[in-house]
Amino acid sequence: MTNKTYCELCFKNFASYKNLVIHERNVHSNNKLIPHFYILSQPTSEQIIYYINSFIVLLKKKLGFSRHAIGKKHLLIDTFPENVFVYLFKNEETFKYSPAKRKYQCNFEGYAGITRLNQLFCYNQWSFRENPHTNTKGYVLLEDYENKYQIKFTWSQTILSENNRELILERMNCNFITDSGEFQENSSDECKLILNKNENEIPILSNSNTELITKQFCYILPYPPLQNSNNNQFFFTSTSHSSSTKKQPNLIKY
Repeated sequence: MTNKTYCELCFKNFASYKNLVIHERNVHSNNKLIPHFYILSQPTSEQIIYYINSFIVLLKKKLGFSRHAIGKKHLLIDTFPENVFVYLFKNEETFKYSPAKRKYQCNFEGYAGITRLNQLFCYNQWSFRENPHTNTKGYVLLEDYENKYQIKFTWSQTILSENNRELILERMNCNFITDSGEFQENSSDECKLILNKNENEIPILSNSNTELITKQFCYILPYPPLQNSNNNQFFFTSTSHSSSTKKQPNLIKY
């Protein structure tokens, strides 16, 4: 596949692909226009849900509770459809697209950024993970007392060549910073570690005494499932779902 040498935004021709990239960076650095948008099919709500949930699960695996888990992190999903990325982020202020690189980017910063992602994901527990045994919490750091930090989403195509054939991978990258610290159990409304007491008190026999042990869970994915979310969150019309089908939540037990 040969690189283009003309600008799809202003239709100017350039001597080389390098000159085109420089032109885009200088003239169209904040471009939101997608020339081929008309060929991007509108994803279903099931597709959006699937890839959001996949992202949440992979991100939580990057969160830890020790000093070794603190710092810059990178998450890569090799098969993330272009139309899902576009329809999820296209209305955001920081969304931009480079036609020459066929690359999208969208950043979120500080408390406002995490609040917005809570809305997009319809879930306010995507960015942290808690360990009730040690009262420690690993989380995506977007703001502290001194600075604001970013979580950066990018989408791009990678072409693999083998035996004169090309395989195009649609990749979503996410870069962020993690931190960890202590938390006060049951002091925050964000993550209720102890669920309904009647449902989780299990009698365990210890010698001749019966003790009530309360199981502690934290939801790793949204509950109830995202199909019950506001359809307007994804900026497209969701397909209808059967109200009679109820899925059980995915839980992570510590």
